[in-house]
Amino acid sequence: MRLPLFLNKKEEKAQIDRFYLWLKDKILIEDRFRKRFETKSIHDGHQFTLYDRTFTVKLVESNNVGHSGKYLGDDTIQIKLAKDADGTSAYREISVLISRVVAKVYLPIITRRVFAINDQYFNKNIKSVRLKYNTSNWGSCSSSSNINLSTRLLFAPIEVQDYVIIHELAHLIEMNHSHRFWKIVSDIMPDYKNAEKWLKVNGHECDF
Repeated sequence: MRLPLFLNKKEEKAQIDRFYLWLKDKILIEDRFRKRFETKSIHDGHQFTLYDRTFTVKLVESNNVGHSGKYLGDDTIQIKLAKDADGTSAYREISVLISRVVAKVYLPIITRRVFAINDQYFNKNIKSVRLKYNTSNWGSCSSSSNINLSTRLLFAPIEVQDYVIIHELAHLIEMNHSHRFWKIVSDIMPDYKNAEKWLKVNGHECDF
């Protein structure tokens, strides 16, 4: 929350109170806000589906200092938890570990998709494609031509994934969100706003 510097204490408190009420209403009314604050956990046998595959998470206690993750094959992901840890307190760390395993499985598929879209519409140099667990954005494009995509995006429909890929590839031409940038995106995907709406409405469900 940003407040103007010239406010006195009474005005500042009034602004904060107004913001608090607005935020409270948002969290209570809209799932996509409320669910971000709910306590989450991952239990042994937890399952999630990506594309046409359903993965099962196997939690194992170990004597290691930290947690670790490994793909066992047969769509099973093993997470070794440090002693005395549980799926609630270690939720975020477990999610990151699952994401790393999933990234190794799906990176070749996503990389091919990124290069196919680039070859069809952009024909730009791509240095690398990376999948990583990111909750602050769905993708990014660096000035050195690295395309980064969130593993959470794998839960979205293919056309939504394509929109994010197109969005990031467009940054290889325009490193901003100017009218020129959006013209590039809309020329390739005229209905891109439908994909943006899907992410806005359903993005909170895209997680491990």
